[in-house]
Amino acid sequence: MQMKDKISALTKMTLDDLVHNRYEKLQQEKILTEDTAIFLQEIFALQGTLTWPLDEASVAIDVYEMDDQSCFTTEIRYLWFDDEESAVVLFCKAYTNADQTEITAFMIDTVDA
Repeated sequence: MQMKDKISALTKMTLDDLVHNRYEKLQQEKILTEDTAIFLQEIFALQGTLTWPLDEASVAIDVYEMDDQSCFTTEIRYLWFDDEESAVVLFCKAYTNADQTEITAFMIDTVDA
């Protein structure tokens, strides 16, 4: 599996944790900081209940390598709330070892609308 595919799969698993309100799990795994958890919960509360798209295969996850090769950024366009697509985008960051064979850190960065 290519590194971008691994990062995409991890991003999808993270979205699943968010949909199922597993904030504590994400914090324990250091994917989510307490401040970011509070921020996400505030944003999500304004939108409704975070849900999976009606067709799970339609989840669009883009993975970009930073120009300086310091990390990868993922974005999920667009999050769904109450079974409807929204304009909210989730951003995550993934760090790898020098050979890019292993993910060394992964975290939720922010959301944008």
